[in-house]
Amino acid sequence: MSQPIEIRNIAKKHSHGKHLLLFPSRKTHIQIICHSILEADYCVHLEYDPVVVHYRSQPIELSLEFNGRERKYCPDFRIDTADHYYYTEVKPNFEELSPRVLATLRSAHTMLSEQGSYLKFADIKSIRPSEQLRNLKFLYFHSFNVGSDEFGACSRLISTLYFPISLRQLLKHPTEIRERAIYRALFEQLLTFDMCQRLTLDTLLFGGRYEH
Repeated sequence: MSQPIEIRNIAKKHSHGKHLLLFPSRKTHIQIICHSILEADYCVHLEYDPVVVHYRSQPIELSLEFNGRERKYCPDFRIDTADHYYYTEVKPNFEELSPRVLATLRSAHTMLSEQGSYLKFADIKSIRPSEQLRNLKFLYFHSFNVGSDEFGACSRLISTLYFPISLRQLLKHPTEIRERAIYRALFEQLLTFDMCQRLTLDTLLFGGRYEH
């Protein structure tokens, strides 16, 4: 069975807890505190990205100084890969931010660059492109609680198949692999498909071996 996700009590640390969202992260095994649905949607991309090994929200408070005044700033996320880390600010549209907020973000980017990192921007266009996010959310939230034996059986079946094959055919395969294991295989990219198109039963899936 996969490692359980730690349940977090946010009431003590966040006085406005009723406005927060808790994203159940399989990658970090904790609930990620998000301040908007857009931030929670961004977490789905981080779960899907194989380069990301760990991430957390509200990771650090920076003391910025410009125009002779000190200003506090906390990036929305810190993302760790195998060989570096960076921070992300999530906003619906960066073109609509006030000059004051933009100046804060530029100052933070400069400071983080001097420390060997950088600040990345993520907006609605990058987080919610076409059908991709809809597909990722469906696969992620329909693939919890997949046991190791169950997922191993799914992986072994995939290694024997010839592709392309439709999702309908795979779900009806006589080995009777459970749907949630197939959805996890899709989310973990053991199987691939056109992410720009909505996933349906007739969607063609691709894997390691192809019919000649």
